[in-house]
Amino acid sequence: MLARLSDMPAAPLTIQTLGGFVVLRHGQPVPHTEWRSRKARDLLKMLIARRGMPLARESVIEAMWPDEPPERATARLSVALSTLRAVLDPDKSFPADHYVASAGGALWLRRQHIVIDVEEFLVEAAAALAHHGSRAGALDALASAEARYTGDFCDEDLDAPYLTPLREEARATYVSTLRALADEYARRDDPDAASRCLLRLLAKDPYDEPAHLALVRTLDRAGRYGEARRLYRAYAARMAELDVEPAAYPYAAG
Repeated sequence: MLARLSDMPAAPLTIQTLGGFVVLRHGQPVPHTEWRSRKARDLLKMLIARRGMPLARESVIEAMWPDEPPERATARLSVALSTLRAVLDPDKSFPADHYVASAGGALWLRRQHIVIDVEEFLVEAAAALAHHGSRAGALDALASAEARYTGDFCDEDLDAPYLTPLREEARATYVSTLRALADEYARRDDPDAASRCLLRLLAKDPYDEPAHLALVRTLDRAGRYGEARRLYRAYAARMAELDVEPAAYPYAAG
């Protein structure tokens, strides 16, 4: 008999980045007091955003200590790296570079040793989207991927430009997953579930015209004409804010 998921041992190191940043060792959150410095946390986020690609030490210094003299900034980076390694592996169970490698003037994460939620989401969503509309399990696969997205990547650091590319990639993938999921529900004649997906999509982007029109069409097809008309007016108002001519009311075919 397979062990239940709750009975399985937690991964040695898991990092949650979607909807809040948490590092877990064997399933237990690392207390804030262990970090001693925000710079160590910032360094980890920067390395996660690089997705395993090497990051030059000079780039880290430029982002985190732009006004420091080179010698002092280099020393600060060494302290931050040492602190980070101590937080990730306080018992020194692994070699120093097990989680964070350093060579050739660059740093990078050894992603194969770490469970990172944004990476798991992107992989699962890509697989689900690749099979959208082509197999019986597409709906379940899309729903599972959508459920992994619990918030934007490192949403507590919106002013950190080095985190923006991964945040935007994850967000765009989530929107695509929601759109495909809504389509799958519509194909199965489940207007309530399709509408919920489209409303979540519009919460992410209130100016998404295809989502507005799909929502109106879904409700019209279900005979919920009052809701459909109300949401069409809301859509037209959003387009007016952008000085865009709204599309005609999308009557359901048939």
